[in-house]
Amino acid sequence: MITPTTDPDAAIEAAERDAVVIWRGDRIPFRDLRRRIATTDGRAERDGLYAGWIEALEAMHPLYRDRHLARRAEGASLYAGVEDLALELERLALMSETVYYAALRRYLAQIGIEQGDATLADAWYMERGAAWSHWFGPREMDRAAAATGRSGTPSETADGWRLGFEILGADQGQSGVGAGAVGELHAWLVGDPAWLDDALRVTRDEIAPLADFVAFARLWELRRAVGTFQYEQRLYATEDESLQRAYFSGIVGHMTGVSMPEAAYLQAVGAPGSTIAELERSILAGAMAEELETRFGPGWWSNDEARAVTERLAAAATREDVLAQLGYDALDWRPLLRQIRTRLIGEMSGYGGPNITTRAGTRKV
Repeated sequence: MITPTTDPDAAIEAAERDAVVIWRGDRIPFRDLRRRIATTDGRAERDGLYAGWIEALEAMHPLYRDRHLARRAEGASLYAGVEDLALELERLALMSETVYYAALRRYLAQIGIEQGDATLADAWYMERGAAWSHWFGPREMDRAAAATGRSGTPSETADGWRLGFEILGADQGQSGVGAGAVGELHAWLVGDPAWLDDALRVTRDEIAPLADFVAFARLWELRRAVGTFQYEQRLYATEDESLQRAYFSGIVGHMTGVSMPEAAYLQAVGAPGSTIAELERSILAGAMAEELETRFGPGWWSNDEARAVTERLAAAATREDVLAQLGYDALDWRPLLRQIRTRLIGEMSGYGGPNITTRAGTRKV
């Protein structure tokens, strides 16, 4: 067994900070490359930048490998005891598959790409949602955030709906599982029709399509996290690097419907347990939203009583405390999926339409 000799996190931090990719004579910092790819319209240009990103990952691979070795024992122990969660996430993946692939096919078609031919770079470009950016300018978000009772400073690279997502989801001075889930709850208001109407003041004819897009982006993020969780189970169960690479590309690519580069098989993995925490936040936020809408109506975010409820939820230190306040005895992903599905429009193949769309393609029924 190889033992890392330096602090792997510090080494990766320095390498990613200093790495530069040269493209057409332009020196692009590695950390700016994803944003550059996501904002590049031409697919050939985007693919060239993406190839540079992959080459940079391969160059830094020894550092990512050292970090993985340092985390391996902790990760193996953690993922040895998540059978119940794994089963629930498999059910979530199966129940969301048809609606996800219908939406994926529809959004890929908008950028001229057929299902089965998309890369991670295309997904970054598609998920950016540039067509909706004009609704999320600083003035619009200042007004909407004030109406929601939230405040935050977005990252320098955030724009469009992601800017709104970061402002609404920002830390409000509390920590713990409850605070994280409440932040997630508010962040996804960027796709809530009532919030888009009353707080952001989106024109009526654009509310449904914008809510549809954000619901798709939310489902993309959810399935990416589920795929990463399933991959991590196998990552910590083998020391064969070729298998680890294949598991990442195959499992996460299968779950998201886009080609995943093997070079990212270690870079895409956070600290052991971080993906589990991400999924728990998402599922708890979905349950919170359903409870608040049931008790206070679709405009709960502007209701003083509802805000008091979210403050109590945010103060909960553990998942069990949050579940108890919501009246659950275990994580339940169904409210989250219901919320996403009610906002997705378009083809909705398999839900009353003539086609069923899955990751294997489309067939008539």
